[in-house]
Amino acid sequence: MYLPEPVENGKLYVFDYTTTGASDDDTLKQLEFVDFKVQSDFHTLGMAFDEDTSTLFVASHRHDHPAVEMFKLDLEAYTATHLRSIQHPLIHGPNSIVLINDHEFYVTNDHFFVRKNHPILHQLETYLGAPGGTVVHVDYFPALKDPSAPVQANVVARVAFANGIELLNETTAVVASSGKATVHFFSISTPESDSATSSSPTIPKFTHVSKIRVPFAADNLSVSKDGALIIAGHPHFPTLGAFTKTRHICNSAEELSKASEDMQETCRTLSAPSWVARWTETGGLETLYVDVEYPSSATAARDSDRKMGIISGLYAKGILVWRE
Repeated sequence: MYLPEPVENGKLYVFDYTTTGASDDDTLKQLEFVDFKVQSDFHTLGMAFDEDTSTLFVASHRHDHPAVEMFKLDLEAYTATHLRSIQHPLIHGPNSIVLINDHEFYVTNDHFFVRKNHPILHQLETYLGAPGGTVVHVDYFPALKDPSAPVQANVVARVAFANGIELLNETTAVVASSGKATVHFFSISTPESDSATSSSPTIPKFTHVSKIRVPFAADNLSVSKDGALIIAGHPHFPTLGAFTKTRHICNSAEELSKASEDMQETCRTLSAPSWVARWTETGGLETLYVDVEYPSSATAARDSDRKMGIISGLYAKGILVWRE
């Protein structure tokens, strides 16, 4: 859904769930941007965090061209210093990101046809289940030495409505297909370079191995420390569509105060169901959360050491935290 301009730009927050008994002001902190020239055109989707270097990668659908924005985080000063924008024609609709190392990552594009440019073809691609979504391997190592150097990017897999992506290990990637209510497993192999002196990046090869069906449109993925795959998604797309189309009014006190009585009633009553599941090779698929109390689950992450988890929803107010 596209709303008339201006649209509020995205923000970044840090949530400290390790401190028990702390107030919301102490546990949830907004990060202050530093040297971020396109802050007013920051429209966030997926993120990935390199804890060793405190570097955050964020998919952003900028108006000029979508990008993966890189930030250096200072979690004591609560700042996010912009390092660079990674842009490439193959990163045309970045959704989810997973890091490989300090200069490579995979990013998904959910469709071949971007909605704002080709709305009808975008819808047809969705309803037909065409494998237009892509997994792109990105290597920005040359740009580390020379900011003007081009980013290397290559498509390594195609999936219908490609959404979340994670690595179970160095040789297994998992990709969610929202349109097919499926999670795909790929084996990853790295061909040897033709020449020891070659300056061309080594492009990983994805081979489809298997898939699992889930009872909802799989959105984002995460992997807990115990190796379990956590899958969040949407069990009823029509309800989700109606929910998302009203949130610019329902989530705004100013807009809600001007809304009709029917719209105000919709805001009070309409929700979108959530579904979060856990998958392991030995245990199969297990449901963790199904309800409408917290709506539109898009991402879930579980801390297996602390036996707790977090769910975030599309256009939902706040997050849901569960403890086991």
